[in-house]
Amino acid sequence: MSIKSSWSRVHRSSATHHGFQKDLGTFSLTLLTLGGIMGSGLFMASGLVIKRAGPSALILYAIGACAMYLEISALGEMSIASPTPGSFLNYTRMVLGPGWTFVAGWIFWFSSVLTMSSEVTAASLFSGLWFPEIPLWIWSLAYSLFIISVNFVSVRGFGTVEDIMAGVKTIAVLLFLVLGTLAVTHALPMTPPSVASLGFRTFLTHGGWLPQGWLGTLPAFLLVLFAYAGTGVIGLAAAETKNPKKTIAPSIRWTTGLISVMYIGSIILILNLVPWNHMSSSVSPFVLAVRASVLPYGASIMNLVLLFAVLSTMNAALYSNVRVLYGLARANQAPRALGKLNAKGIPGNAIWMSAGLLALTIILAFVLPHKAYGYLVTATGFQAMFIWLMVLLTQIYYRPYLEHYHPDRLTYRLWGFPFTSYLVMAIVIMGLLASPLTQSEFVGAIVGFAGIVFAWLAWLFVRRRPASATPPGSG
Repeated sequence: MSIKSSWSRVHRSSATHHGFQKDLGTFSLTLLTLGGIMGSGLFMASGLVIKRAGPSALILYAIGACAMYLEISALGEMSIASPTPGSFLNYTRMVLGPGWTFVAGWIFWFSSVLTMSSEVTAASLFSGLWFPEIPLWIWSLAYSLFIISVNFVSVRGFGTVEDIMAGVKTIAVLLFLVLGTLAVTHALPMTPPSVASLGFRTFLTHGGWLPQGWLGTLPAFLLVLFAYAGTGVIGLAAAETKNPKKTIAPSIRWTTGLISVMYIGSIILILNLVPWNHMSSSVSPFVLAVRASVLPYGASIMNLVLLFAVLSTMNAALYSNVRVLYGLARANQAPRALGKLNAKGIPGNAIWMSAGLLALTIILAFVLPHKAYGYLVTATGFQAMFIWLMVLLTQIYYRPYLEHYHPDRLTYRLWGFPFTSYLVMAIVIMGLLASPLTQSEFVGAIVGFAGIVFAWLAWLFVRRRPASATPPGSG
């Protein structure tokens, strides 16, 4: 089938699709996207990055911010031109075919479940700071049940809960930037005083900018890119926005601006407040930084905020992956039952399927409580970056079609196309290739790669099934 006929079918069905509620505005979409991006990748994995890369972590996070802006702009370009349920998977099907759609869709779903797994594991670690005697798997079970329940609320109710959680962590990080700046400039007392007195000299001590050398630094880059993952929610929510053309573009600007300031600013302050070689794999670097201050109960308050933060990301990840399952089912690439909406306009069956795989995380937290997070975060990052590659590859083929047949729909464009698209793909490939160079990330990288191979093998098995009469995104 040609791209043009595929376009007609998708948009004809999209125009008549009334199953999803269209309740998300710019503010809610921005907070939902912030919730999808800003999670344990910043609040927990950043400690692992700094521990491996030293002060050069700042360079990695700056490169990651640029890559995130370009990738989310590529996704936004397609989503504004064609705001359909299923997001980039619809466009992938049109320009690359059903095989790529099948693989990308199932990897997106698996990656989102792994994101949920890493976030709930981080939440359990944060809770363990207060109650170390309670096993991690109990916390994982409790938080999983809570997030699953939230996603059975109406879209408006879900958006309200996500607004609160994403708002709390956004305000908290901005407050951290203010207090951290006061501490670095000696306006806020520190303990011990010698830590604050180092200031920017921490960038030159303990081995300088590259204490581990480039070969020791580059493997941490995948964890940096993982911290910026979660952008897909902005495309998946496009069909549930009040006015995609007026909602998505400003949401992209607000999201990229806030994320860049908060991420890079936080890394600068953490490096100034805590020597890089003092980082821990079980305590957030934000908590370590606040501990250095004389604020009463500062570390506990920050730990509580971080708990909200990772639960917010877990919530947004579940929102994303159930909508991907819905799109796959409508394209006859997943069981048809997953393509049904309940009375509230929510794909309930897809939620339960995601919850089933999430249960495996609880088992992992029980069997490997001290290694679960490290394995999960690397595997998640590996597959999340594969999705970035798919988004960019799709946009490279989809943009010329839009320019030729529907230029009026290109109201938002990725600047520098196609060079910027290829640039981000090169950055992502570098992160993927460097990840297995360290033993601590090797297992997670193997799991992530195995998931991609398994998805392709599954496609070879199911590709002979008859095509669905219902196009993806129809209702």
